[in-house]
Amino acid sequence: MDTKLGYAGGAGSDGVKLWPAYLCFIIFGILIPFSQPEFKFTTMIYSVIVALVVGLLAVNLLILVFNSGNAALRQTDGGFAREAVGTGMLFMIPFTALAIMALAMLGWNAIMPFASAAITTAAATAGTEAMKRGAQGVKNVMIPSLVAIVLSTGWMMLTAILP
Repeated sequence: MDTKLGYAGGAGSDGVKLWPAYLCFIIFGILIPFSQPEFKFTTMIYSVIVALVVGLLAVNLLILVFNSGNAALRQTDGGFAREAVGTGMLFMIPFTALAIMALAMLGWNAIMPFASAAITTAAATAGTEAMKRGAQGVKNVMIPSLVAIVLSTGWMMLTAILP
């Protein structure tokens, strides 16, 4: 008897949505101008655009990494990478909530550390989700974590030069 953990009957391609991850990136983009000494609307526009670009890159690069590193699994279950990334990216939600509370209630200007931790944790969790679906090797956690670290570092550097 085969036991499937997680979704009853399998998630399928429609079961896992990626919009919560994109929403988290947008919220981080909205919060960035409020953490700076002087609020500018142009900074908000640029930070939301940069956040969306980083979000699109993160999700699509992770799907690409999982598909290219697990060819045998991709042939048997074509949607495993999207499901793993979608499920892993849900781990951005607590960090987004913490960033909102830190800024609103405590007055901390620490949005990017929360964003960086969110991306890295979500990528590593996506790797463990891929391994739960049958992917083999530690590369499924290490390479996505490296991708997340590079993206979050680039995002921090871009937000530092926003007007």
